[in-house]
Amino acid sequence: MMLANQVSIARRFQRSIRLDTDLGKVDALQGFICQRSAADGLLGMAAQISQTTQRAFTWTGPYGGGKSSLAVALGGLLGPKGPLRQVAAAAMGTVTAERLLTLLRPSREGWLVVPVVGRRSDPVPDIGVALET
Repeated sequence: MMLANQVSIARRFQRSIRLDTDLGKVDALQGFICQRSAADGLLGMAAQISQTTQRAFTWTGPYGGGKSSLAVALGGLLGPKGPLRQVAAAAMGTVTAERLLTLLRPSREGWLVVPVVGRRSDPVPDIGVALET
């Protein structure tokens, strides 16, 4: 019997998340579970944003470690109130989501989340295009 007949891989594990194309899509969060270490990092970042003037952060980790998925979930949580925010909150976990919403206080319309995918070039034009989009 062939292995392909015995094993199936969920679709969400068959491709990478891409910030510029997956942000705002409910199905991009399907199956995402926010790990405790990621939630702690987000809460620390949110505390810095709400309590200080710190606004620049770097997320580092191995390829495939979930950084883009976490960014899509955070973007969904901070975006407009609606189904995407609810799905993101469930993926983050109720306690973490409530703490993040309290610290970052998105309005009903949400934060303007501008996805920019890095590459080896001048980032200014890429940021301009993302803002226009």
